[in-house]
Amino acid sequence: MANLNYGTITKSTNPRSYSGGYKNVFLFAPRADFLAISKPLDVPVATGDTVNVQGAHTFTDPKGFFSWDCKTNSVTLKGATVGEDGAQEIEWTAEFMVLGDSASTQEQMQRVLNDDIICLLKEAACLENDSYVQLGDECVSPVFKVEFDGKTTKEGKKEYKVSVACKVKYFYAFTVTMSTE
Repeated sequence: MANLNYGTITKSTNPRSYSGGYKNVFLFAPRADFLAISKPLDVPVATGDTVNVQGAHTFTDPKGFFSWDCKTNSVTLKGATVGEDGAQEIEWTAEFMVLGDSASTQEQMQRVLNDDIICLLKEAACLENDSYVQLGDECVSPVFKVEFDGKTTKEGKKEYKVSVACKVKYFYAFTVTMSTE
C-alpha cells in the first residue's frame, strides 16, 4: 500500500506555477444557497486528495457565488500554525481591499461578519488553469473582520480592508456558478 501521508516534493517545470498572488476578485456564497457542496474524498487515494474538492458545487438558479472587485494587487493568502504542541493546525488568512463606500457596500460588509459562507480565491495564473483556493466547507465557516479607512482628499480612496480566517482550505478546479440575483 502506498504512503498517503508523505511524498517527494519536486520542482515544477512550469515557471508560472510558483508565481504568487490571486486575481483581484473575491468570490463567496452563503452556505444556505448551495444545492450541493462538493468535498474531498472520504478515503484518499493519493497524497493531496484530502484537500482537493472532487466535483463542482451546485446551486438552484439564480443562486451562485457573488463577486467583489478588489483593489489591484490587494488579494493575499497566508497560513500560520495555531494550537498547542501535539494539537496544531494551520489557520489560513485571506486579506483584500474593496474600494469606495456606499450604503450597499456597508450593509454587505455588516452581513458577511456573521453569515455562514464559503469563499473562493482565483489563482493569478488565470490563463493556465481555472483553479481556486476555497476557504470553508459545509461544517466550518470563515471568520470575517472588516476595517474601514475613509482617507483624506490628499491620501487617496476610501477603502474597506477585509480579513477572512479559516482552518479549512481546499483546492477547487471546477465550474464556478455565479449568482444572477
